[in-house]
Amino acid sequence: MKTTTLPAAFCITAILFLASAGSTAHETWLLPDDFSPAAGSLVEFQMSSGMGFPAKGSAITPDRVVDASLANNLSIHALDPQRATDGGLSLQALAKEGLNCVWVQLRPRILEIPDHDDIKHYLEEIGAGDSVWQHWNAEKDEDLWKESYSKLARTYLRASASGATPDCTATASKSRFEILPLQDPTQLRAGGSLDLRVLFDGEPISGQSVAVVREGDQPQPLLSSDEKGLLKVQTTGIGRYMVYATHLRAIDRDNFNWESDFVTLTFEVLD
Repeated sequence: MKTTTLPAAFCITAILFLASAGSTAHETWLLPDDFSPAAGSLVEFQMSSGMGFPAKGSAITPDRVVDASLANNLSIHALDPQRATDGGLSLQALAKEGLNCVWVQLRPRILEIPDHDDIKHYLEEIGAGDSVWQHWNAEKDEDLWKESYSKLARTYLRASASGATPDCTATASKSRFEILPLQDPTQLRAGGSLDLRVLFDGEPISGQSVAVVREGDQPQPLLSSDEKGLLKVQTTGIGRYMVYATHLRAIDRDNFNWESDFVTLTFEVLD
């Protein structure tokens, strides 16, 4: 058996906050205080974890951040400073002219789920694939569920621009699991759609379950990526949206037997 030892700060036993039917799972999202700021203005971003997007939930400490970046016009800038707030994490950056693609990646943590019913509910919530269900059904009476999970939260805003600027939507983070828009999310209008590509280690994933929710609404039915990793998100009205997904796989390690990456994307539809 191959052994991977995580640093002590990563090895935190956590409890999964499972959602009731019809609500979002325990996701972590990133939202700016203004999706349409003036170029050069200071924008504050709030990162929060919870089950009621976009309401604030669990606090996130700055030491969990691996990468906090803003991509614009073929360059990448750091978000700073980082400070814990009541129910979230605050980050700041100057809005660059044109489209701003922003992401924050968190360090892995260890999650334990001791109850089989809770595990089943979790797998249903994330739309786990057949291979995950088969592995769990074969092993569930032998092993405690221990999962190493990482989280990536993305958001998109547009600052006033006098002309066209290069598109940053395809700019990848350091995360293994990515969901990248194929169009500029800041140009969406109510009733429009957004094409997405799902990637793991840079390769398209087929059959990946992806969810979407608009603030104030129930989540839409789960979507599934095609053989090219593509899927389409339909907007239903104005407001803030979150796209979210979990890529879960069985893994053989001494201190965990499952590994996952959570990704969220937020954007605003104005009219």
